[in-house]
Amino acid sequence: MLLVLSPNLCVDRVVVVPDFAPGRVHRARAVHVLASGKGMNVARAARALGVEATVVGAVGDDAAGRWFVTDARRQGIALRAVRGRGATRTCTVIVAPGLGETVVNEPGPQADARTADLLRRRVRRLLGQASVLVLTGSLPPGVPATFYRDVIAEAPGRPTVLDTSGEALRQAVAAVPTVLKVNREELATLVGRDLTALGDVVAAAREVPVRDGVVVTLGQAGAVLVRAGRAWMARPPEVRRESAVGAGDSLAAGLAAALLAGQPLVDALRLGVAVAAADVATLLPGTVERAEVDRLLPLVAVEPLGAA
Repeated sequence: MLLVLSPNLCVDRVVVVPDFAPGRVHRARAVHVLASGKGMNVARAARALGVEATVVGAVGDDAAGRWFVTDARRQGIALRAVRGRGATRTCTVIVAPGLGETVVNEPGPQADARTADLLRRRVRRLLGQASVLVLTGSLPPGVPATFYRDVIAEAPGRPTVLDTSGEALRQAVAAVPTVLKVNREELATLVGRDLTALGDVVAAAREVPVRDGVVVTLGQAGAVLVRAGRAWMARPPEVRRESAVGAGDSLAAGLAAALLAGQPLVDALRLGVAVAAADVATLLPGTVERAEVDRLLPLVAVEPLGAA
């Protein structure tokens, strides 16, 4: 089983607005509402790959939180939700076809020591059934920045995939995750300097303490894997872009699925980039088709990088 810890879950409102621009009145072409957040995106993409995932996370104690649990069940995702105090987080994704996406992320309901403790206890209870643990997303207000670090420390020998940012990332890498997935900006913040060239990215990734490797996403250019003194670049095939929101989560799902199958990390990189490309071609985050992933997989170009 894949266990996904994603404390700051949210309701996604995906609004399609042709020719969107700030400061104007628009008419939406379509609106989609779904139980989401990074952990749910990972679980949706993992299910498409034939991997069953259980998500542990927090929602509010309001009507939206109750709806979230129901919608997760509708999606076929096993959710072990902790109810925080306050309104469930809502994130608004405005998709302007051909122009890109605008995302407004709300902070989430206020949490406390009880919320963090309940989340950790649910993870502990499920760890025995899990072969891989993914820790993904921001932390709700009130949850200490050491939260992911402490969870990783409590899962010795369990493969872990970490995908977060800011102080939560800085604290968590001290626990030495198996695989770290970050984008260029998150890595730059972690090491405290700009990463302009590809060689800068590789050098910075080598500074991060991990057990197996660091995967750095570079948007449309693809992703870099750095491990054991070596580095590889994976370039995605061209697809018709619908929305890039959630593509990084789909990449994390591909990494985790490959780790579950015992595949080498280079093969996990290829699968992750293929799943991300399939996600970009769909409107809703984490909604991919296995047949499309299989079609794209051999089109992902993976090449070793020099000693940059």
